Amino acid sequence: MSGHKALDAKERAEHERFMAAALSYGIRAKGRTWPNPPVGAILTKDFGDGPVIVGQGATLPPGGSHAEVLAIKDAGEHAKGATAYVTLEPCAHYGRTGPCARALVAAGVSRVVYGTADPNPAVAGRGKKILEEGGVEVLIGVLEKECREAVRGHISRILNERPFVQLKMAVSKDGYIGKRGAGQVAISSPLSRQLVHAMRAQMDAIVVGIGTVLEDDPELSVRLPGMAHRSPQPVVFDSQARIPLSSKLVQNAESNSLWVVIGDNAPDHRVSALEREGVTVIVNDCLRNGKVCLDKALDALYMHGLSQIMVEGGAELAHGLLQQDLVDELLIFQGTSTVGSDGLLPFGFEGLESLQDGYNKQMLRHVGEDLLWRYTPKERF
Repeated sequence: MSGHKALDAKERAEHERFMAAALSYGIRAKGRTWPNPPVGAILTKDFGDGPVIVGQGATLPPGGSHAEVLAIKDAGEHAKGATAYVTLEPCAHYGRTGPCARALVAAGVSRVVYGTADPNPAVAGRGKKILEEGGVEVLIGVLEKECREAVRGHISRILNERPFVQLKMAVSKDGYIGKRGAGQVAISSPLSRQLVHAMRAQMDAIVVGIGTVLEDDPELSVRLPGMAHRSPQPVVFDSQARIPLSSKLVQNAESNSLWVVIGDNAPDHRVSALEREGVTVIVNDCLRNGKVCLDKALDALYMHGLSQIMVEGGAELAHGLLQQDLVDELLIFQGTSTVGSDGLLPFGFEGLESLQDGYNKQMLRHVGEDLLWRYTPKERF
C-alpha cells in the first residue's frame, strides 16, 4: 500500500517518533540551504528488537548533498531494506545533485515515509512515482503540519514566488516600540534578545529599512557564543542609497556580504561608493511615494534565492508590509515596562489593535517575564 495509509495507534506513534527525529535534523539546516529547502532524513532498520536509526542527514548548503543521500551514506550496507523518514517528498529532478528518489531506490530502501508533498512542479508527485515504480512502499502525511512548517520558506517560494516574511517586533506593556526623541529604548528582556539571536540563526536573511540603520546602526548578526557563522544575510531597503559608509553594516560588508535594495534613481556616486566597499547593490525599478516597492523588492530577494526572511524594523516598513498583505507571520515580544503617552506605535500611526480583524493571535510562550505573541493571517497558509 502507498499514500495516506490508515495506521493503527502503535504504527502512527512509531512513525511520528522517527519523523520527529528527521525534523530535528532538518531544523539544524534552516538558514543555510537556500534556495534549497532545509530537509531532514533518517533511515531505520529492525534487527529483531524493533527499529533503530542507522543513518541520518540534513541538506547541506547549495552544491552539497541532500538529506536523503547523506542518510544513505551514513547507513552504508544497512540502507538495503531500511525505512527512510524524510520531511519533504524526495526530489525527482537533476540540479546541482541527482534525484534523491532514485538514490533511495538504488540503495534498496524498502519504504519511504515523507511528511509533506513538494509543490515544486519539478517534483510534485514525481518523487512518489519514482519510488513506487522502483518497488518502494510510500507513506505520506506523517507530522504533515510540522513538516510544512519546517519548509515554509520553500513552499512560499513555489506558491507565492517570494520569500516567507516573518515580521519581528518588541513592544512595551502598553503597546509601544519606543519613546519620541529618546532614541533606542530597551523594551524586551535580555533573555528575549538572546532568543531573537537564536531565531536569526534559522533565517535566510534579516531585512531592515534605511530608517532603522540611520537610527540604530545595527549589525544584524547572530551574537551568541560560537554562532557568528550562522548569521543570516543582511538586507537593507534604501531607495536613495543613503546608508552611511561608516555604518557597521557597510564596514563589515566583505564579511557579511551586505545587500542593499535601491531605487533606479539613486545617486550614482552613492551607489558606486557602496560597491567599492563590497556591498551588493540590487536595483529596483519600482518606486511608490519615493520608496522601494515592497512587493517588487521581495520579488528581487526571491530571484536572489532567499526563502524566508525576518524583518526587524522599523515601523514604516512594518506598516507597509502589513498594508500590502505581505506578512506571513508576526512575532511580538511584549515586555513588562510601560512607555506612556510619548510612545511610538509599532506600525506608524497604528497599534496592535489594527491586527484584530485580519490576524489570528496566539500566545506562544513566556520568555522570562516577557510574553511572545504570534499573529498569522486568517486567510492564508
